[in-house]
Amino acid sequence: MSSEQPNSGGLGVLSWFFVGVIVLSTVVVPIATGPAKAAEAHLGITDVELSPDEPAPGQQTELNTVIRNGKNSPTVVEITDLYVRRQGSSNDIARIEDVGTITIGGNISVPLTVSFEKPGLKNLRVILVGQKRGGSHVRVQYPVTVHVKEPSRPQLELSAEEAVPGATRSVNVTVSNGLNHDIRQLRLVSSSPAVNFSVNERVKPQLGAGDSATFEFPARVSNSGSHPVNLTLHYADRGVKHEVTRTYHPNFDSPTNPGKVLLTDVQATQAGGSLEISATAGNVGSSTVDGVVVSVAESEQVEGSKYFVGSVEKSDFSSFTLRSDVSGNVSSVPVKVRYTVGGVEKSFTKDVNVDRQSVGPQLSNGGGGGLPLLPVGGAAVLLLIGAVVYVRKR
Repeated sequence: MSSEQPNSGGLGVLSWFFVGVIVLSTVVVPIATGPAKAAEAHLGITDVELSPDEPAPGQQTELNTVIRNGKNSPTVVEITDLYVRRQGSSNDIARIEDVGTITIGGNISVPLTVSFEKPGLKNLRVILVGQKRGGSHVRVQYPVTVHVKEPSRPQLELSAEEAVPGATRSVNVTVSNGLNHDIRQLRLVSSSPAVNFSVNERVKPQLGAGDSATFEFPARVSNSGSHPVNLTLHYADRGVKHEVTRTYHPNFDSPTNPGKVLLTDVQATQAGGSLEISATAGNVGSSTVDGVVVSVAESEQVEGSKYFVGSVEKSDFSSFTLRSDVSGNVSSVPVKVRYTVGGVEKSFTKDVNVDRQSVGPQLSNGGGGGLPLLPVGGAAVLLLIGAVVYVRKR
């Protein structure tokens, strides 16, 4: 009997071993083949789509969250909360409550909107809280990484036209949109401590992708040279407002040879009570002069008078004659020339010596050998007598 007990005991242990293997096999098989079935049996977040996928700082980004209740789920689920947090933070940056009920095998898409002020990688968690039928709660997390990228900015270029100091010139600013989409609500503002802008703001509703636009700002400076100009471009990129600020130091140069009037061939002659001044107004510069006016100032002896010459092209001239009444003998008169070049008025005054001419009949003193001057009627009588004498001699 005792010799049979070990055999009986060994068989018992072996039997229990095989039974255990069978039981364990029954448990393990669903786990090995169960991930797909487990996913279908539970509530979960299947995807979070970003729009845009690389937002700019300050731009609103939509996290379109897809929630699915597996087809093998035992119950419908009431979604009570859906929110977004940064990794390691307990503060919500977006939240929606009372989302709704998801049936067994159903799914819904829920948008959450976030934005970030600074560029960089943002590690987030989308968290779902639901309540099953019967009162128990379920909580699901889904990791999301958002790359907030500093966008390319529109480029600005500035140039200043040549003009004489004090003249209005154009400061040209070109805005180039190097982005692959439109920018809108453009507003360009200029300022400077040394440049006087008569208009310092320009606007444009839209600038297409790859396009450029040039804005003109009328400006004046007191002195030639380099002066600072501040530019600020305000615009909207896909609904987000941005600004670009730049400072330039353009040269406000003068033309090397601006328009300039000189008087040449000047002659002033007084004949009794009349003064006649003839001259040529020549433009020795490389730009047109406008509004040329020549005048003699009024004085005790000279009556004031003016002559409008008008415009004189570069390297051209215009002759004129100016007349005035005088009293007594005048030795010289000041002749003033006024004109504009580039919108700036110029003037100069030149003193002109006056030549006097005798007028009326003059008698000889008898010292010379010439004939005395006779009245016109007496000369005619002499001619008639001479003609008669000549005829009779024939």
